[in-house]
Amino acid sequence: MRDEYHTIRSEDDEDFDDEAEARERYPFLFDDEDAGDETEPAETTESTESTESTETSEGDVADATETQDEYEGQPDYHVLSHLHETLLPRMRYRRVDNIFTASPAYLYFTKPKFNDRRPRILGRFWAEGELAVLFSDTGAGKSILATQIAQSVASGVGVGGLDLDAPSQRVIYFDLELTREQFDRRYSNDDPNAPAKFPFHRNFIRSQPRAYHQLPDDFGSETEFITDSIVRLVRFTEATVVIIDNITWLNNSSQTGNAAPRIMKALARIRREYGLSILVLAHTPKRYAAWPFTLNDLQGSKMIANFADSVFALGRSRLGPDVRYLKCLKQRNTPAEPDDRVVTLRIRKDACWLAMEPEGLTDERDHIGWMTSPKEPEKMMLIEKCIELRKLGFSQRQISERLGVSAPTVHRCLKVTLE
Repeated sequence: MRDEYHTIRSEDDEDFDDEAEARERYPFLFDDEDAGDETEPAETTESTESTESTETSEGDVADATETQDEYEGQPDYHVLSHLHETLLPRMRYRRVDNIFTASPAYLYFTKPKFNDRRPRILGRFWAEGELAVLFSDTGAGKSILATQIAQSVASGVGVGGLDLDAPSQRVIYFDLELTREQFDRRYSNDDPNAPAKFPFHRNFIRSQPRAYHQLPDDFGSETEFITDSIVRLVRFTEATVVIIDNITWLNNSSQTGNAAPRIMKALARIRREYGLSILVLAHTPKRYAAWPFTLNDLQGSKMIANFADSVFALGRSRLGPDVRYLKCLKQRNTPAEPDDRVVTLRIRKDACWLAMEPEGLTDERDHIGWMTSPKEPEKMMLIEKCIELRKLGFSQRQISERLGVSAPTVHRCLKVTLE
């Protein structure tokens, strides 16, 4: 910069006779004490303001930038000396080089996104803005129910007696299980007197994966590639509701150590960033059919459930091959019903529409035959203890000695989980 000024020659420069004017225009050319005095205040302004800010009252510190934003005129909380007790009530901390933001808890209520209750998508099971998980045994019909939910949200018409408060909105359904032909057969019929295909709402967008042989160079893992693909398609379609059927396809080892939390953590981040409502379908390992559903029945249970706002299970019923029930196991944002109250569903196909029709609230024991004898609860507790000890690495003989029961009894308790 200094060399640039030295090379400039203009008519004004040739006529410079006034030293004061020269000092004003080119102060760096003068190294005497006067010039130093003129520049010194500018160099110490920041430190002076920093010292004064800790002594002044709230709101006296002006924003150093000219950009108008919500933080203009507030103290610089990136500087420790500014973090004074009198200023803490209005603190808002944000940095581009830090993943965390911070402010007093009461400020989070200044502009609430949801006033009293989040708009419901599926009664008390799933609300707008939540990351929910629906799981069941293989073949229980969770894809049927998920497709029904997608059509319900897309059209703005609720599922039976399950409340829908949210308006009609665009849904993208990532169908990772059914092929195009299987989906076609499920929602069509050969009756000449009925519609050949079900008229899905145009807000219902279905997506399925394509075959690829090599991972793109920009991604370090398949999980990253799949997550990025989901985000790009959601942004392209401008969908606000996302259904993923199912998480096992996203990562075949989602039930082990660190795969499930990576997927759920990525989905939780997507939900926050784009304001989405996400429903993830998952499987349950083989389990004792007469045992009430718990979060432990979810494949990769703790790892998946910890990131979910809502978790509910779809179970088979002993009341009939076409009867199912829906049980809420976790709900962060709305009060949950008592654990033994579940929604009874019946699978019906009307022409080309395959769906589940709610038939009211019942007791889960009506569906599983649980507690048919006074000893049943004791048996359930014993089975649960055997399974927990087995997961901790104890042998059947060690479990037998620890619980004070015979080895054959331990073997039978462990075997029921595989029936």
